[in-house]
Amino acid sequence: MDILIRHVNVLSPDRDKMLENANVVIEGPRIARITTEEVSPEPKSRCLEGRGRLLIPGLISAHTHSPENFLKGRIEAVPLELWLFDLFGSSFAFSEREIYLAAMVGAIEMLKTGTTGVVDHFWVNGAMTVEALDAVMGAYRDSGIRAGVAPLVEDDHKINEMVLRQNPELAGGIYGTSPPMSAEEYLAVLEAFFQKWHRAEEGRLQCLAGPSGPQWCSEKLMTGAMEIARRYDGGYHMHAEETKVQAVSCRQFYGQSAVAHLAEIGVLTERTSLAHCVWVDDQDIDRIAEAGATVVHNAVCNLKLGSGFAPVLEMVRRGVHVALACDGAASNDNQVMFGVMKTAGLMHTVRTPDHHRWLRARQIFGMATVEGARVLRLSGHLGVVQPGALADLVLLDMNTPAFTPLNDPFQHLVYAETGSSVRTVLVNGRIVVEEGRLLTVDEEAILAEAREVWKRRQQDLPPLSPEGRAFLQAQERFQQQVLARPFAVERY
Repeated sequence: MDILIRHVNVLSPDRDKMLENANVVIEGPRIARITTEEVSPEPKSRCLEGRGRLLIPGLISAHTHSPENFLKGRIEAVPLELWLFDLFGSSFAFSEREIYLAAMVGAIEMLKTGTTGVVDHFWVNGAMTVEALDAVMGAYRDSGIRAGVAPLVEDDHKINEMVLRQNPELAGGIYGTSPPMSAEEYLAVLEAFFQKWHRAEEGRLQCLAGPSGPQWCSEKLMTGAMEIARRYDGGYHMHAEETKVQAVSCRQFYGQSAVAHLAEIGVLTERTSLAHCVWVDDQDIDRIAEAGATVVHNAVCNLKLGSGFAPVLEMVRRGVHVALACDGAASNDNQVMFGVMKTAGLMHTVRTPDHHRWLRARQIFGMATVEGARVLRLSGHLGVVQPGALADLVLLDMNTPAFTPLNDPFQHLVYAETGSSVRTVLVNGRIVVEEGRLLTVDEEAILAEAREVWKRRQQDLPPLSPEGRAFLQAQERFQQQVLARPFAVERY
């Protein structure tokens, strides 16, 4: 054995109740044995004392955007489409070092609050490059977190083109109207990315295809990306039906919903994960369920940006796999999954008076673990505390106010805990946080450098140009027109 966790309480979403006073043996990257019988450590084994601790599978944030770790606290009280313009409507682009630091800041926050796995729908303001991808993967390699990176790209921004058609006097070159790269260029970068990084670091790092969304991508790009994902047995990750503007617009230029279009072109499959799915109807929900795809619910982000209430209760009733995520820090504004679990548990109780349909804490815990493992294509290997599972584990102190006095551990975990009780974290059988201290990198130095870099960079951020301001005003007029139209479902 490599590590023995002694006399610990085990809570796993596949167990009905907490297993008390257990001994957990870890060999290499996996759990070898769980028993309530006494186990003696071997001479070279590392022994962790688990008395008064709760052992859970590491949480998985199944959708984020790491560059936004530099953009938290930047903008509020605007809907998604206007918020996107703030992020992408300038010429500002991150350097490779800034990409590394932004990803590292997020990884530090996640690991120290019990998130051991993340899906990073990684964007750059401009053309996606091999160098940018090396920078973000380097951060995840060094931090010790488990990460799947899906390079985000847009080559056909249909919504902004609709805005320009209504306002032909606006100049070209505005965000979204001149794609930074073609489908062919993106697919070449994606192929090289998979070849270099997929399942690197003993499988801890993964690659996913990451078209931004059907309203922003050509069919050629979406189907080509799926071909690459299939060839390397990787995941396929994208946004879908996040806002009413997207849902109405997709029906206008596809003649059907975005989800129906994805199914028609063959990219709605069991390897597909769809972030948001707020404005889907019952037919879309059934399509997702039949395909075996996973919806990634971003509860906090959807509320902050006013996108609406995703029909999660109906998804669960119809058999859709639903994972949870923080989304980017510019729309959350942190990377702490405990807040996401609590919000997801609370927000849907106001959608129906039928309390029998409300989510239970154990269900929510499963969404943050087991279902997140599906997005990383590690079902059965991750998200549970069982022999044979990967040892991505979190030890929490049960002597904190969040667990005192103890009733239902699942409810304490979802509704009382904030991440402050996290003490020790393992990823792939390696201790990466011990008693609150990150072991993989110099946390203090990383955060100090991030503060200094961003302080200098803020001075270079360009102001909004007159052309950009005119386009933003036109976009808001277009949004108000769309929002006024009747639609088949209501998510506000």
